[in-house]
Amino acid sequence: MNILELFKEYDTICLFRHQVADADALGSQFGLKSFIEQVYPDKKVYALGESLGSCAYLFPSIDTVSDEVVKQSLAVVLDSANVDRIDDQRFATAKKIIKIDHHVVVEDYANESYVDITASATCEVLANAMQTSGVAINEMCAKYLYLGLLADSGNFTTTNTTANTLRIGSYLVSCGLQVNKILQERTNLTLTDFHYTSLVRSKAQVNGKVIFAVINREDYKKFGYTYNEAKEKVFCMANINEMEMWCLFTQDEFSEEVIYHGSLRSKNYAINEVANTYNGGGHKNACGVKNLTLDTVMQLVNDLNGLVK
Repeated sequence: MNILELFKEYDTICLFRHQVADADALGSQFGLKSFIEQVYPDKKVYALGESLGSCAYLFPSIDTVSDEVVKQSLAVVLDSANVDRIDDQRFATAKKIIKIDHHVVVEDYANESYVDITASATCEVLANAMQTSGVAINEMCAKYLYLGLLADSGNFTTTNTTANTLRIGSYLVSCGLQVNKILQERTNLTLTDFHYTSLVRSKAQVNGKVIFAVINREDYKKFGYTYNEAKEKVFCMANINEMEMWCLFTQDEFSEEVIYHGSLRSKNYAINEVANTYNGGGHKNACGVKNLTLDTVMQLVNDLNGLVK
């Protein structure tokens, strides 16, 4: 991918990403925005989408544009393998659509696609292209990309971390990053977070090699959390020696039915195929699932245990 050539022909560029945006989605979005504005200062670049996860505080505010602006633009969709997951479906009205991603290809919805499934993050795909371009990126661009790289590689600990992931991390750090401060920004907890994660742990159940918790709407509302904020706390059940997988099932915030959406994580076993059968999907070791009853939660936990040899 010659990243410098992608944007030459368009005066307006709209950047899209998936719903409930995580740090890789937002990092790739704002990292690319910063890069384009640096290389092509006369172009107008907009980062779009309203559905944000709990890491949104690490990034700038989302832009707002009219339908007509989108229609006249180049749309770049980042970190989204399928159409339904793209936040802001106006991307389809743009003059041209480019997809940049690291997930296994699910749908070919773009005019041009740049997908590297060996990369740990979309931010890794972008940073690799930027380094190849020879442009000296600024510190802010590097920070956004580094945040996404950390998130999707689990701070360089998950099985999708490769030698290239570490090389790209080194490249981004060399752009002037203070890694200790970035890590503190990502991992420091508020007192509310501390008490909520204690609640999650108190509700945890062990089934075979899976530890999981089911959180009801009233549980997280007591802490002033939205669903998106509550579901992000799956990390608080990680790194238990005896457990291979950990899952957090959080009740939908608005549905009249009692349904749960799940965040699934795994140390060593690929769980994405199981997630695919429960209205979900994602990475090999980190997935989401949707629209579960308490009965299907238990079926899913049993299926995950079935992976353990």
